[in-house]
Amino acid sequence: MWAHPRAWTERDGVRWSFGGRYAHDVYWSSKSSTVSNLSQSTVAVAVLALCNCIPGPQAHAQQESQGGVQAPQASSATTAPAFKSDVTTMNSVPLLGPKEDSALHIDFAPAVWAARVRADSALGGPTFSVDGDLGLNGYEAAFNGELAISWDEFWRVQLTGWTFSTDASITSTVSGAFGSVNIDVGDRLSNSFAAASAGGEFNATLWRPFSTRQFPWGGSTPQPGNIASDGRPIVDFGIQAIGAVRWYSASMTVNDLTAGTSASWSLGAVMPGIGGGIEFDFNMVDRVSWLRSVRFEAAGGTGSNFTNGQYFIFARAGLRAMFTEQIGGEFGYRLEDFNLSGNGASFDGGVQGLYVGIDVRF
Repeated sequence: MWAHPRAWTERDGVRWSFGGRYAHDVYWSSKSSTVSNLSQSTVAVAVLALCNCIPGPQAHAQQESQGGVQAPQASSATTAPAFKSDVTTMNSVPLLGPKEDSALHIDFAPAVWAARVRADSALGGPTFSVDGDLGLNGYEAAFNGELAISWDEFWRVQLTGWTFSTDASITSTVSGAFGSVNIDVGDRLSNSFAAASAGGEFNATLWRPFSTRQFPWGGSTPQPGNIASDGRPIVDFGIQAIGAVRWYSASMTVNDLTAGTSASWSLGAVMPGIGGGIEFDFNMVDRVSWLRSVRFEAAGGTGSNFTNGQYFIFARAGLRAMFTEQIGGEFGYRLEDFNLSGNGASFDGGVQGLYVGIDVRF
């Protein structure tokens, strides 16, 4: 409790009674009642009250009972009350750029792929259109999955895999030999095709112009205007180099129900390749309450094992939206094109279509 004696002073027609700690302990005379003086007085009392410089109400009551107000006597023992503040001082350091995420992340992205085959094939004879002449042109629900491990914002190792199969029964509109099957116009055919792939990719982001670290081997560059409330970039863009390896397997069977004959082939190959890609990331935490980020990505590449002209081409593009830090959804288009040959059989084409899936981050 404050123990200062009551004091008073009069200025500009306002008498100040320092007998209370609160604003209602102020007394003013009728010498002047202008609005400006009252406003100035009220501000002054508020400042003194905040600084705890006005004695408490107990001292006020005690001095009123003594029958008067006396000016305080100067004394070497009397000291001014110390200034008290409840304001917490914070060290504010300006943020020069978005924070970097150096943690290790694991993403699992299973998807349903609405795919179809577009290809040509032969088995010891003329080439048939798989999706035209042999009638294997329907869209099928196929599985596509990705498992990615990323770290330091620049590096990612990704495992991919998919399976596809389709079949059809048609009346042939072409003639020719497919292995031991001699197809005539009007024959009833029952055909099937299946393919699968598995592979790995190593992705290195070579340049991120909107990030604090623009290159994986360089220092930091301030980006003060590109920071969201969570400390991450509002917009991020990256250019990637990709090293890839793919295993492809495919098989096809043609049954001539009219002639009672059947023929099939099965091929496979492992091929290394290279590619590139781009990524656009948009931080949505300050724009949409239920959305964390949206990413557009596109990538492609090619490779070969330099055997019998075998090669592959892959391309993908899609949008990925993260609703929380752990759960998101994705939608896009994927193409897997490959050439396989051997033992008199050949396949030149691929599987392509739209996909939709989820993304789970660990």
